[in-house]
Amino acid sequence: MHPFDDGVPGQASRAADLATRLADPGAGAVSALRLAEELKNLADSLLRQAASNAHAAGLSWQDIGNQLGISRQAAFQRFSAAGGPRSGVRRGEGQLLELARGAFDALAAGRFAEVRASFTESMAGQVTEPELAAVWNGCIASLGAYERMTAASVRHNGSLRVVHCSLVFADGILDGRVALDRSRRIGGLLITDPGFEPPSA
Repeated sequence: MHPFDDGVPGQASRAADLATRLADPGAGAVSALRLAEELKNLADSLLRQAASNAHAAGLSWQDIGNQLGISRQAAFQRFSAAGGPRSGVRRGEGQLLELARGAFDALAAGRFAEVRASFTESMAGQVTEPELAAVWNGCIASLGAYERMTAASVRHNGSLRVVHCSLVFADGILDGRVALDRSRRIGGLLITDPGFEPPSA
């Protein structure tokens, strides 16, 4: 289950788990960065939920702003539904993030044919279903069970929209990139060690 889907108790429990893993002296430098980034994102989500709950309970935006040391207007803009995007996701990009999340969830469930069916014709011509399964199963063999996609953002690359994300496994984190064309089909899929930059075309 995605950590943002299980309410405040689940998110708080996940935050405690992340903090424990971050405090582990054995955590590598790259893993520590990824854990800290995920913890920050989770804390932001918890703050948004707490502000929404406080407003629903009768606190004004001025009251909420006072508690957080910001103005009424800043509180409204940051936390209200009418205040615009609050999570760093531009309008229209939420669907792209969900498509990428769905692809990785399908891989985790062994639905390789389903993922390949969402490829562009060119991509499908380059990657067979057994090859796709081999790459994903190699990730599982190295890092344990897949847990979730997190720390996602969307970048524009010509006609493509590329979802950059972290893929959290039981024993480590990999970078994931999913390139989607205008028809929302997958034209590129990359799973690699954090920090790897593919050569420019």
